This record gives sequence, C-alpha cells and structure tokens, in this order.
Amino acid sequence: MLRKLGRSYPPQFELLPLFLLFAGVYLAATYYPLLPSRIPTHFDFWGVPDGWGGKDSIFALPVINAVVYVIITVISVLLATVKDPRKLINLPQKRKAALTDAQVERLRVFLNQCLFALKVLIQGMMVYLIYITIEIATGRAGGLEQYWFLFIIAIGALVLHMVGKSFCIATPEKKIGLAIKG
Repeated sequence: MLRKLGRSYPPQFELLPLFLLFAGVYLAATYYPLLPSRIPTHFDFWGVPDGWGGKDSIFALPVINAVVYVIITVISVLLATVKDPRKLINLPQKRKAALTDAQVERLRVFLNQCLFALKVLIQGMMVYLIYITIEIATGRAGGLEQYWFLFIIAIGALVLHMVGKSFCIATPEKKIGLAIKG
C-alpha cells in the first residue's frame, strides 16, 4: 500500500498533516484550563465572533480536524490502491471511458498529490482556527484576522487547479498522422 501511495508522494510526507493534527489537539488540551467559560464558536464573514459556546467546544475543532484527516486519507489510499481508479474519478462517463491507461495513471498520481495538498491546507487552517479561537477567548485578538482568508483562497485555488488540470489530463489524445509524399 505504501509503495503504491509512494508513486504520488513520499509516504513520510504524511508526517506533516499528522503533526498539524496533533498540534491542534495539543493546543486545545494545553490551553483548555486557561479559557473562560464562554468562547467563540462561530464567526461572521469579516471574522468577528457572532456565536458563543462553552469552553468544552474548543475540542470540537480537533475532532472535526481528525474526521477530515481520516476521510481524505481513506480516499487517497483507495485512489492509490484500487485496481481501476476510473471508478473513483469524477468525470463524465463518456470521457472516463475514453481515457487511456497512461491518462488514468497520470490522473491517479495528480489527484493524490492534490488531495495531500488539500489535507495539509485544511489541517493548517484548523490549527489556525484553534489557535485564534484561544486568542479571541483570552482577549488577545478581536477576530480571525487576514490569515483566515489566505487559507480560503489557497484551498479555492487548489480546487480550481485540481479540476482544471484533471480535465486537461483527461482530454482525449489527438492522433497526429504525417502524410509522406513520395
């Protein structure tokens, strides 16, 4: 399994999202005793807290983070190990059927690389949300600040790149014939 996943990225790279996952748990557990009884749980478009809950709700973010990590990891492992990844590739049926084996393999590797990058961005965003929630709750910050939008922009750009390049890879190859006149 690791060998197949290793075609997309070195398996030791998985330490980065795991580190981020544990950093979020560490932050929540370490700062829990210092939190007031009420902490922000929701933010408006501008990053200003507009929903509040008990301090136990700080643990919701690491749990959500862990669930997202597991879901993306399972999809990545399935994509890397399934015999025919066409079943997992979301393209129109006609286009999927026309894919060559080389195109399918390029899509498999590319999509797994994108899923890894998406996982790192989401894990990083969740750690930031845990950190900034603690900062707001303890009065050291007033809102999400601009970093929140950087994560959203990066995730959006990655998704657009993923979709666009997937369609480029899945474009039917044109047969070029050379007419030789004698």
